[in-house]
Order: sequence, then structure tokens, then C-alpha cells
Amino acid sequence: MIRDARVLRAGFIPKEIEHRDAELNHLSSVLEPITSGEPADTAIVTGPSGAGKTFISKFVTERLREEVLDIKTIYVNCRRNYTRFRTLYQILDDLGQTIDIHRQSTPHDELVDRMRQYDGPRTVIILDEVDQLEDPGNLYDLHSLEQFALVCIANKEEELFSRVDDRVVYSV
Repeated sequence: MIRDARVLRAGFIPKEIEHRDAELNHLSSVLEPITSGEPADTAIVTGPSGAGKTFISKFVTERLREEVLDIKTIYVNCRRNYTRFRTLYQILDDLGQTIDIHRQSTPHDELVDRMRQYDGPRTVIILDEVDQLEDPGNLYDLHSLEQFALVCIANKEEELFSRVDDRVVYSV
């Protein structure tokens, strides 16, 4: 018998997680600088499918939002939003910055400039299945923007970094 049907929803995040203290503590420590308005390091969360990578990332960022009210979290499924434009558009849309962006004619550089000019609350961007991006150049674009902290989720770190420019690999 199911006592709480909410647990069956895709976005459900429980109040507590058991047996994952090391993972929770590590990701929390990587993102901790954002709570005081400082730039955070990029977090790379890897592991096999079904291991709980997305769940842990959402749990930690939800706790951050409860701790510090002026932090925003954006989740992007890179399997669905696999192009540079679609990834950046999804982020800007969640930030409420797409009102005058035309999907057919707005250049990629305009989206990056708009993100660079964003002056809202510090934001954690979770890029799920980041290894599915057609062009991992978005990682370089996003990593250079200090008001955003990145959590990159992938099955295998080697596959992700084998396609990424060395400038990104050495800065992450």
C-alpha cells in the first residue's frame, strides 16, 4: 500500500536521504561559497544510471535554497535540450529573460551576453546528462559566468571530458 502518492512524482524530493552522507557533504561543500555571494566551483557528479545523481543534486540545491533565500536553482535536461541554443534558452527562460528572444533568429552570442548581464540572485544550474550536449562549448560559456554555479551530471566523466576543450577541463 502506498501511503504518500507524492513519492511517485518525478520531481519529488524527500525531507531526508539515508546512506549518502559523503556525497551530500561533498556536493554541499563545493556549492557552499554561493551561500555567501562568492563564486562556487563547478561540480561534476558521475555514476551509473539509476545511482541517484540527479536526486542528490536536486536535494542539495533545495537545501541551499531553504538556507539562503536569494539563491535560484535551474534544472536543464541536456538530453532534451542538447543544442547550445536550447540549453541557454532554457536557462534564460527559467530566469524570465526570454521575452524578446526569437527562437529562429537570435544568435548564440546574444544569449551568452544576456546571461553575462543577468544581475538577479546567484543561481545553481543543474545540467543533467551533460554528456549528451551536441557541443560542450556551453560548459565553457557557463563556467566563465561567476553568478552561476554549475552541477554537471554525467554517467562517465571520461566520456564528458573527452569531447571538451582543454580550457574547460583545466578550469573545472
